[in-house]
Amino acid sequence: MRSMFTLALVLLVQAPSPPVSTYSIVARDPETGQLGVAVQSHWFSVGSVVTWAEAGVGAVATQSFAREAYGPELLEDLRAGMAPKEALDKRVGADEGRDVRQVAAVDARGGVDAWTGKGCIPAAGHVVGEGFSVQANIMLDAGVVPAMAAGYRQAKGDFAERLLAALEAAQRAGGDARGMQSAALLIVDGRKREQAWRGVLVDLRVEDHARPLEELRRLLNVHRAYAAANAGDERLAAGDAEGALAEYTRADALYAEQVELSYWRAVGLVQQGADEGFELLRRVFARDPAWLGMAPRLAAAGQLPDDPELLARIAALAPAAGVRAMVARADPARIERDIRTLAGFGTRHSLSSTSDRKRGIGAARNWLQEELERISAEHHGGRLQVELAAHQVGKGARVPDGAEIVNVVATLPGSDPGRLVVLSGHYDSMCSNVMDSQCDAPGANDDASGTAVVLEAARLLGGLEPRATLVFMAVAGEEQGLLGSRAQAEQWKKEGKEVAAMFTMDIVGGATGSNGRLEPWRLRVFSEGVPAAGKVTGSDNDAPSRQLARYLRRAGETAVPGFAITLIFRQDRYLRGGDHKPFNELGWPAVRLTEPNENYAQQHQNVRVENGTQYGDLPEFVDFAFVSRVSAAVAAAAGELGLAPPAPATRMDTRRLSPHTRLSWEPCAGAAGYAVLLRRTHEPDWTQRRDVGEATEITLEGFSKDDWLFALEAYDAAGHRSLPVYPTPQN
Repeated sequence: MRSMFTLALVLLVQAPSPPVSTYSIVARDPETGQLGVAVQSHWFSVGSVVTWAEAGVGAVATQSFAREAYGPELLEDLRAGMAPKEALDKRVGADEGRDVRQVAAVDARGGVDAWTGKGCIPAAGHVVGEGFSVQANIMLDAGVVPAMAAGYRQAKGDFAERLLAALEAAQRAGGDARGMQSAALLIVDGRKREQAWRGVLVDLRVEDHARPLEELRRLLNVHRAYAAANAGDERLAAGDAEGALAEYTRADALYAEQVELSYWRAVGLVQQGADEGFELLRRVFARDPAWLGMAPRLAAAGQLPDDPELLARIAALAPAAGVRAMVARADPARIERDIRTLAGFGTRHSLSSTSDRKRGIGAARNWLQEELERISAEHHGGRLQVELAAHQVGKGARVPDGAEIVNVVATLPGSDPGRLVVLSGHYDSMCSNVMDSQCDAPGANDDASGTAVVLEAARLLGGLEPRATLVFMAVAGEEQGLLGSRAQAEQWKKEGKEVAAMFTMDIVGGATGSNGRLEPWRLRVFSEGVPAAGKVTGSDNDAPSRQLARYLRRAGETAVPGFAITLIFRQDRYLRGGDHKPFNELGWPAVRLTEPNENYAQQHQNVRVENGTQYGDLPEFVDFAFVSRVSAAVAAAAGELGLAPPAPATRMDTRRLSPHTRLSWEPCAGAAGYAVLLRRTHEPDWTQRRDVGEATEITLEGFSKDDWLFALEAYDAAGHRSLPVYPTPQN
């Protein structure tokens, strides 16, 4: 045993290949003659080591203390006419390290052979069957290899499906003793090709993943969708528009969430003269206006008729300029002016002077009111209604004598006055001592930056005529205990208002953090899981605030290309809180936006220089371009929510046990259609989106409510999407 261990160490030092411990299958499909190899391992990029195949020649898997040279060598032998057994005897016999090798080969006639060295780490072994071989090492259980063989023999479907079924059977039987990390699937044609690369039919790799077999299956489905789309291209090029449409329709059904496949399906319909194609194009353009420019290119290439009337009809399907065009105007110079103006009031402590015209919370409040009134006149035609909302708060730890807290609130009325989309920043500030209302507290980042985002968003959305009512507000009393936001939320609750979404921007200046890191293209968004107002059924990652965070990421990253919005799945920073919390406590979806790296020498600090370090929250530390990106991202999300229909009331049928899932929902005013979002229970974000048109129910065949999570969103004729809704059980 010791000598075997020594041999393994020598091989590891000498050989460039890693000790790949894995389970795999090589096989020939008796129906099509296709040759394939599939593998899973707890090793990075297993497919780059184990899988080898050549059209019309054979397939090879080389593993354990893998000798990669077996791959090309055995294919060379098979190409020369050797049987797999003869080839393996030749190559393994000449290998001094054969005792720690595991290798299998299948040829184009279905001949198979395999080798498992006596030094392979147990459980290890192989089973050779008719036209296939399965092999494994470092398995949790000796039953893994027989389970693979049975899984392959019993599987239904095409060749790729059966190969994948063998891997899944191995995993169900215990799999690799160390777990899972990567997987691969390689299939080639059974016929020789003059150019070998033309014979590759499937070549998929999952290099590093917690659940590589699930990801491999997803990629196989995507591969099938694109294979159908490619077949559609070939048929279209050959003048077979009807055949192309059939392939594009199949591709769209397989991968409905990929807008490009929907586009090619629509083109196929237009080629057939079907009006349905134009409606589908309208929906594609609403989802992604970038596709508007494709039709003239297709016409120039002869893939669409070069017909001015046709091209004009397609161009007329473009959605209105919309929110994305509006938010592109975010201006760092305006934002810098706003932040420097707010920082220039000396202090904005909530208990500072309300009568001084140049210093204190009162001066800041007056300027904010005047600026929002100017924005109303210049950008909204006077439609923005600006008010000072005063709230009397009682005595507390940070307000020993009680106080009047005044929020500056600007309301853009929508056709639904009771449904609010709120953008908020707090305009108060503090220095080192939260009770010191006289010290200089410029508060440039915390939170003049968030207040500046509110002002810029109000400018960017000028001219918007929303369904929901948009509210742009600057609240006071945050540093004294979220006083302004709590009072405002409670007032709206008493008035019977519904807050459909609330975004609070707090510390969004994009400063270099205390860790020395500067990330000007990343933003953090915090959202609560199980709502403070009550639990949800199914997953705490599907509470309304989590849906809002995902919505912001989708809309914001689309509006600001290159901006990375990171979702933090906790309500706020550790043991801290912000103005979204009172809204969460009342059951409303609310999230916090914060820069990626905070600098604690600048937050809540007296302005000073100490040991060469500048302390204090000064404008010089703010990245105004970063704040402009935040402004555009949140304005895009708020604007789309403001235009979208309300979220549909959705139910999931739980009256009987079933492997399928039935959803139903109530029609929404202004909805042109609905879409179902899906993801597996372990996935953090939606991975599929299925447009179901005007239907009000759907049965998702094969999607168990035990293993999948669902949500429903409504969209209007321009493609503006509501907040997704997690379904409630229907008993």
